[in-house]
Amino acid sequence: MTPALVEVVKNTNIVMVHRQSLLSFVFMAIAIPISLTAYAQVTVKAEAGVKSIMKQYTSVNAQTFMIRAWRIQAITTNDRSTMEEALEALKEMYPESNYKWEHNPPYYQVRLGAFEKKSDLEAFLVKLKEDFPAAIPVQDDIEKTEIIRYQ
Repeated sequence: MTPALVEVVKNTNIVMVHRQSLLSFVFMAIAIPISLTAYAQVTVKAEAGVKSIMKQYTSVNAQTFMIRAWRIQAITTNDRSTMEEALEALKEMYPESNYKWEHNPPYYQVRLGAFEKKSDLEAFLVKLKEDFPAAIPVQDDIEKTEIIRYQ
């Protein structure tokens, strides 16, 4: 922006603006709206190779429904009734979370949440460890829609 030249006459409250500053003001008043409309019309022209790679990336990504992401494993036990009690307690304490239990003989595991990054689950893990001190973060194959719903 162009600074306006201002001359103050001593001992008066009258400010005299030079003719240059008035012309600068008029020019800026016309130029700014015109330049803003020019920025609104952006066209990106990519090379054919880049377009091809992006099309392939979009196609593969659209077909992939599962991603490797994170859950919190709240409990691991070899007793099914203990697992069911823990699952009910979790559902009561954290009704907004999604739950999953697995039987990997001889263990039953209760997992909850769906986090894209490990850093996303850390605050929740600290809170959960108050009631389930053995809770740990684990990687799992998770549907993309489950992560979107959970966040």
